Amino acid sequence: MNEINIAEADIADVAEGIRKLGPDVRGFGTVDPAWTRPPAVLVIDCVLSLNRRYDAFVVPRLNAFMEKHSNIQKIADLADLMDSFQSPNAFLQQELNYNHKERAYTLRSVVEFLCSIVKEVPTITEEEAFRQWATQAKPEEYQKLNIKGFGIAGFQYLRMLFGADTTKPDVHIIRYVSEILDRKVSDIEALHLLEASSGLLGLSVRDVDTYIWDIRARPQQYASATNVVRLDPDIASAFPNEKAVNDALRSVLKERNMEE
Repeated sequence: MNEINIAEADIADVAEGIRKLGPDVRGFGTVDPAWTRPPAVLVIDCVLSLNRRYDAFVVPRLNAFMEKHSNIQKIADLADLMDSFQSPNAFLQQELNYNHKERAYTLRSVVEFLCSIVKEVPTITEEEAFRQWATQAKPEEYQKLNIKGFGIAGFQYLRMLFGADTTKPDVHIIRYVSEILDRKVSDIEALHLLEASSGLLGLSVRDVDTYIWDIRARPQQYASATNVVRLDPDIASAFPNEKAVNDALRSVLKERNMEE
């Protein structure tokens, strides 16, 4: 992977964009239940979430799998269960209600990779082995895996699930950073910019990533839980930014108070 040069001005602009998200960003990633599931379920989460709607598609399948297979906790347990089926896709169809041969291959390949990590460090627990790998791995290492359908976003999400303080440059993160800079950025640019800007603000990168994903992937839930309102197009064109809206509403409020 070619070296990416990140401009200090871009880092500052992205940091300012993150700062405007508000104080709720800090600590946001710690409340997500995704981080507390057993390793076997985490890897299913990672692979199933590739290009699928998380709440509507992934979560129901994860919950059903955990209810049926509460004993499947470790990666080795998942590997053994998958081996009991005629093929990876047969496992995917029967246990996860998903018919997708390529995704089944991806899942099996990632499971094999994680099993190899455990074998390399037999003196520590599985969780410790995965955390050690996740915190020490570099984003560009996804290329060495050469797993079809498992790019940098999936690789980074796997690192996050196992404890790395980083970001996954999925469509939501890339769009967010691109909008701030008013230009299209690549996945690796978005990754480095979010890491650098979060560090500049003293924030956990995973917290920032999780917060951005939440407000972008769950806009209706986010809006209902905050005081966000949607302006009609003609109003929005007259008040192009946050300051203009607030100044106008303060003027209205002042006039109302004077009338009272």
